[in-house]
Amino acid sequence: MKIAIVGCGLAGMSTYLALRKFLPGDHHVTIYESRTPPPDQDVKPSENLDTADVAAPQGGCIGIPANGMRTLHNLDPAVHAAIQERGYAYGTVRLRSSTGWDLTVKRRTRRGGDVTMMMARQAAWRTLREAIPDDHVVIRKVAKITKRGQSGNTKPVISFADGSSADFDLVIGADGVHSTVRKHLFSDHSVDVAAVFSKRCGIWGFIPMRIPEEVASTKSVVIVMGDNASMGYSAYRPTEDDSLTWWSLYDTDEPPSRKEVPREFVSAMLQDMYGDWEEENVRGVLQKASAPFIYPVWTVPELPTWGDGGVVLVGDAAHAMTPDIGQGTSQAFEDSEALGMLLGRALQEGGIAQDAAVDLAVRGLYECRLPRLSKIKLLNAQARSKGVRRNIWAQRLVFFCIWITSRFTWLRKFVKAFDCFG
Repeated sequence: MKIAIVGCGLAGMSTYLALRKFLPGDHHVTIYESRTPPPDQDVKPSENLDTADVAAPQGGCIGIPANGMRTLHNLDPAVHAAIQERGYAYGTVRLRSSTGWDLTVKRRTRRGGDVTMMMARQAAWRTLREAIPDDHVVIRKVAKITKRGQSGNTKPVISFADGSSADFDLVIGADGVHSTVRKHLFSDHSVDVAAVFSKRCGIWGFIPMRIPEEVASTKSVVIVMGDNASMGYSAYRPTEDDSLTWWSLYDTDEPPSRKEVPREFVSAMLQDMYGDWEEENVRGVLQKASAPFIYPVWTVPELPTWGDGGVVLVGDAAHAMTPDIGQGTSQAFEDSEALGMLLGRALQEGGIAQDAAVDLAVRGLYECRLPRLSKIKLLNAQARSKGVRRNIWAQRLVFFCIWITSRFTWLRKFVKAFDCFG
């Protein structure tokens, strides 16, 4: 088979690893990427807050929960090991109030189970990229996709921005939330598949500040909860040195319109959201905040299918999530594994044509993955619906419920902390 993957991000590269593992026989897989790779440099904190960059795809940090790490191990144990060597493995999430009160500690690693990682996105990108031969990655912008059976084509065709074109047996769109592949996949449908601005922006950065001892000793990520906002902070490298990453989400009606946001805007926004918080490390972030990245959060509307005519979507191109779910990377890895397994199994079935095998795998991917993704999104929506703004006393009662049920486990049978004042 001749297969094209559009997009050399984490979704595209994990799909390459899955195809390499699960497809029988000799198949040629090429990744097409429109942008030149970022410089091979480490991410270091800075105290310069002159401007804030709107994040590039390889910027910032990502979390890879245990389910994503297990999937990555299934795809390539060597890549899994390298990710563990380059990131920060944490086993718990520590919840605190904005007053500095410890609420509870949630375990994220089961005994004997896989780890959960926090790391620089660029380090994760570099790790997967090193596992792929250079001649299988081509820098060429995709302009248009024509499905098999569309315009009389017997195979899906990619038209490139340089005027050239090529046909393939399968085209996989792993080109993110603003997917070109998705746009052309539904060009003959009446549904609107354009990305939707969530009216939220993420803001995060790297800061020269030592990880607190009580956090480092328990290998924790900390989430500080306030009245109508939250902030997280964590190590992001294997050794807890004098740097950490921090992040937050804020509401806004319009996405940033510039590549850089003025310092005054960022400083005022941070002070407005967190200036009266008493948690000492949040105050440290406000004092030493590095030039943060700001990224508008886009989502993808629910699609009637993820593929047709030899073209299929994976990762954010199919189902971009908000970052507070914490599952974007892991769900992309799971898409990759599922597609590789389904396609490999279909190709091994006797008496089935290659195009029919592709169609079977594409349909199976949507049918097997949609229920899981829908459940994840539903649980997150329910959690967010309970996060409405409360007065200070209601907020403290909720925090008390979290605290008391975390210390007296028998109460959990009778009280669900986040439902107390829903």
